Amino acid sequence: MKISKGTMDVLKNYSEINQSIVIKEGNEIKTISALKNILSRAVVKENFPKDFAIYDLPTFIGFHSTMSEPDFEFNDESMTMKDTSGKGKYFYAEPSLVVTPPEKNIDMPESDIKFELKNDVLEDIMKKANVLKLADIGLKSCPKSQGLYLYATNKNNDTSNDYSVQVGTGATKKFNIVFKKDNLKIIPGDYDVTIANGISHFVNKATNVELEYWIALEANSDYGE
Repeated sequence: MKISKGTMDVLKNYSEINQSIVIKEGNEIKTISALKNILSRAVVKENFPKDFAIYDLPTFIGFHSTMSEPDFEFNDESMTMKDTSGKGKYFYAEPSLVVTPPEKNIDMPESDIKFELKNDVLEDIMKKANVLKLADIGLKSCPKSQGLYLYATNKNNDTSNDYSVQVGTGATKKFNIVFKKDNLKIIPGDYDVTIANGISHFVNKATNVELEYWIALEANSDYGE
């Protein structure tokens, strides 16, 4: 069995959310951060034949990167990776050592706070936030103009530098949603985003990808009336 580049890209992204993972039998991969404020689910091309745990996912990814399109064999206690140069063995971890997602996905409540997040917009916002050393990403409305704006700021500093981009129209109520910038660990792409009390839901819009994230919002977010 081979693991596709798309699946390895998912695992690389998940290694930034949680350095350990339990992969279940089948074609669905899920992860959750240690603080349980980021949850993600992906449906991949591969159909994994058994459950197994990886404690140090970055090391596993690095090991895989040194091989040329290796074939995988999943054994009872370890997996083997084999290419034209040689064969390597990687032992599974004890699943109880890994923070694992709940079996059931989050059911998002109905919400009228929705927008489309383009990849180039998020890249632009994140780049500006890094340059200006801003820790927070917000989404706010302006009912007077009915505009919807994504912005970067430091929410605990009243004189913070900031940067904003309009991402939608039709906002009829005033709200101000705040994310911790470091929690926006999503694979590049365009997303449909829904926001409700305390939680956001990012769904990748690519037709050939089933990928979604649930990301917690900061406690001082204002959802309007």
